[in-house]
Amino acid sequence: MPSSTSSFKTYKLERIVPQKHWVLLAMVTVGLTSMLVLGWEMMVWTKGYRPTLNDTEDLWASRRALVDKDPGRTVLIGSSRMLFDFDMDVYEKEFGERPLQLSTVGTNPGPYLEDLANHSEYHGTVIVGVVPSLFFAPGGPPVKSPNNHLRRYREWSPTQRAGHQLAMILENRFAFLNQDDLTLNKLLLELKIPNREGIKTPPELPPYFHEINEERQAGMTQLAATDQSLQHRIQQIWLPLFTPPPKEKGVSHEEHMENVKKNTDKILEDTRSRVEKIRTKGGRVIFVRLPSTGELRTIENKYTPREDYWDRLLEKTGAPGIHFEDYEELSGFDCPEWSHLSRKDATEFTKRFTKLLKQNIF
Repeated sequence: MPSSTSSFKTYKLERIVPQKHWVLLAMVTVGLTSMLVLGWEMMVWTKGYRPTLNDTEDLWASRRALVDKDPGRTVLIGSSRMLFDFDMDVYEKEFGERPLQLSTVGTNPGPYLEDLANHSEYHGTVIVGVVPSLFFAPGGPPVKSPNNHLRRYREWSPTQRAGHQLAMILENRFAFLNQDDLTLNKLLLELKIPNREGIKTPPELPPYFHEINEERQAGMTQLAATDQSLQHRIQQIWLPLFTPPPKEKGVSHEEHMENVKKNTDKILEDTRSRVEKIRTKGGRVIFVRLPSTGELRTIENKYTPREDYWDRLLEKTGAPGIHFEDYEELSGFDCPEWSHLSRKDATEFTKRFTKLLKQNIF
């Protein structure tokens, strides 16, 4: 019977490491990297950027977690006006309690109000900032954003918590870590390349013009409060953002207005239900309309008139509310870019607002 044999040779593999000055190369690499980082940091400082935390979903989740530990605490919800224009130090001095800031930029606070209403133990005071075009938005980014924040809180993993702590250490020290303006994608958008004809692009969003700390106490930057060119740029961004999109093709004006009414009625009913749930648990809800000025206020009056939105909100919910135009002491503030107060004015506004709360509501 034929047989076959095979032989195997054993090869010894040896990795040859080039004889180089590895320590010197490492030192040169670290040195060059440090120089580039330092140069980039110095450059962004010349453009007005300063170290500040990024207002991430992780930062929001860290504050939302405190509601579970103290379910009787005052909570602030709303959009950027509530975030910028409310001074928590002033409120704490007046009422002896430090509120939790859960407002987020460009959002409808409805999902946050629902979250508190469905919280089995929450029985505190909720102060809700109302920007009608956002509060009555039926969907889109104003609703998607708060839902994403809530999802982050509910699914917040230990790894994400640890990453958040590390990020805060770095962000408080380096201005170039600003994620609003200084990521590669954002920098590329600064290249003013004309769009092709017929291409639809998302609306331009405002550049970085606020700072925020670990407690999510935010405020307008000094540059935005004083630089007229930056103010003008932001003002021109607000105008299209606060102008409603055109009605859908094939939909008559009457049908469009009927859809708007249905959406508004639904949001009012949902809000009434949420307010009632909080009341049942011993809490309360207070609505506040913070200042806006200039052409932006004109647009708001045109598309979201007070009688159709603010007045109906208070009537439907039975909740108290403070509108800046109803009180002489609140109506004289000027918003540098038409939508938010400077830090100095935010502090003064909160002083006057808390006094009104004490006199008329608390």
